[in-house]
Amino acid sequence: MENKLPAWDDLRVLLEVHRGGSFLAAGLQLGLSTSTVARRIGALEKDLGRALVHRTSQGVWLEKEALELIALAEGFEQSLRAHRRDGGGSSPYAGRIRVSLPDGFLVGAAEAATRFRRLHPETLVEVISELRFVDLSSREADIGVRGGRSSSPVLIDKPLGDVVTGLYASAEYLARALPKRFLGADDYREQDFVVEDETPRGQGPSQWLIQRGACRFPFRSNSMEARLHAAKGGMGLVMLGVGAEQEHLGLIRVRLETPLPSLRFYLTMHKDLRKVPRIREFAATFEAVFAEYLAAQAEAEAPPRSKRPRARVR
Repeated sequence: MENKLPAWDDLRVLLEVHRGGSFLAAGLQLGLSTSTVARRIGALEKDLGRALVHRTSQGVWLEKEALELIALAEGFEQSLRAHRRDGGGSSPYAGRIRVSLPDGFLVGAAEAATRFRRLHPETLVEVISELRFVDLSSREADIGVRGGRSSSPVLIDKPLGDVVTGLYASAEYLARALPKRFLGADDYREQDFVVEDETPRGQGPSQWLIQRGACRFPFRSNSMEARLHAAKGGMGLVMLGVGAEQEHLGLIRVRLETPLPSLRFYLTMHKDLRKVPRIREFAATFEAVFAEYLAAQAEAEAPPRSKRPRARVR
């Protein structure tokens, strides 16, 4: 007798048991009693002809076959969410767009959403900034902004451009620790820096500072907002995209003997989404907003133009 194919309702229960670590937690998440959760798991095990979940006093542990089913259930769950975002209404722009990006890009994403919805009010935009970037290949989000190219064959990357970065600090910190407001090659080891959280394999912008001798990091955070708040409070120098300081009064740019490397960013999406009108056009809108920012950066970095002498009127 062939085993039955598992039902999605039962797979969903198994998924929540795995996530919650117990039948009780799964039941609370799904609005089911513990006995109903146990009955669903039992029906799943009966259909497949094997044990999947073992209950212990410390919770549950799952067989290898159960973990394989959970991976399938997670993929199906993401597909369902993506399908809900893609569907709805007679307009090709009706539906949701989910955007994942670093928190330093939140203002730009909000501006792109504002411009886009003036033309397409039937589109709903969700912008998420997370410590863990979502998986674009499984459609956890539709569009992502990343600091490097993806390795997945189902994703496409389009370069947005290079962001010029600088070091900034409060007037109080500069008066106390760097009155000349100039950072020479030998000055890094004597300064405090506010940086992102440590990353694996020695990656991240803070590594540039370490290579130049920086060793004092009184505050670390994956939140740009938290880093800027700390820098405004006088905790040290913070790295920021040139031009963005106009939105953060109280931060003063420091002159550098050796400029910091620029950061290249990419717009990333699933290749199947290029034909979805609202995804394609929102991506173009975001690119336009980003291009305006880069143009403002270039203008801020350009040397002042020499003024032509005016002809004297006799």
